[in-house]
Amino acid sequence: MGRGREQIEYLLQALQHSDVSGFELLEFLDIRSRLAIQEPLFSQDDRRRLEDIDRQLLQMAPSWLARIMEVADLAEMRQRSRALPSHWWWYLDEINLSIQSANSVAN
Repeated sequence: MGRGREQIEYLLQALQHSDVSGFELLEFLDIRSRLAIQEPLFSQDDRRRLEDIDRQLLQMAPSWLARIMEVADLAEMRQRSRALPSHWWWYLDEINLSIQSANSVAN
């Protein structure tokens, strides 16, 4: 399970740096998908760490989406990577639209 733990550490470190490129963010999404496949094998502690990563990613969704869209179309990258619907991090564009719609209804 060492490789999975290394990847979790990598993602935690990546979240601490706000100056990463859209290409690096796409790599982040890809790694998160690889971890999702292995997640049932992880310890409870590693699963909690992934939940923390997911919470932070969700909070950063608008800025991450903007950086990704500078270098690629997220919908196209989602198709290329054959992202599963359960891998919500590949749907930051749709999440952002939902947030914007909810905000406009609230106002």
